[in-house]
Amino acid sequence: MNANRKTTAAGLRGILGGIALIALGAFTGVASSAAQSQSENKGFDVFSGRVTFHRYCASCHGREAHGDGNVAQYLKIPPADLTQLRKKYNGDFPVEQIHEFIDGREVVAGHGTREMPVWGEVFQSTLAEPQATPEAGDERADRIIHQLVTYLESIQVD
Repeated sequence: MNANRKTTAAGLRGILGGIALIALGAFTGVASSAAQSQSENKGFDVFSGRVTFHRYCASCHGREAHGDGNVAQYLKIPPADLTQLRKKYNGDFPVEQIHEFIDGREVVAGHGTREMPVWGEVFQSTLAEPQATPEAGDERADRIIHQLVTYLESIQVD
């Protein structure tokens, strides 16, 4: 009888260990899947941000974002070299601050005068669907700006 208890306890430990391994594998698979999904989303955001950048920003900032676009020579304030933002902020890339500056719908103290268009309004209205609500326009503008910021973060030089 004592031997049966030991066998039963060993069997139960084996079953519980197996269940734990299955659960760990499932969790790891979910985490891996979530990480892969985030990576795919980031890749999509970089690609979409690059397309948007070339369409709306390259005329001033240049195709490679160095501030040397065709229109740059006509501006009072030269466009920034957007590949140097991380360096400008001491190794940090301030996602929220960059997002707010591109958006421009709210004045950001410390940025001085603004020659750059208010892209939040452009993305909110220019790309709007005919029956879109103002909230949908805000969400669309935020999504496009997020993609631009993700692209800009991807082109930083160290």
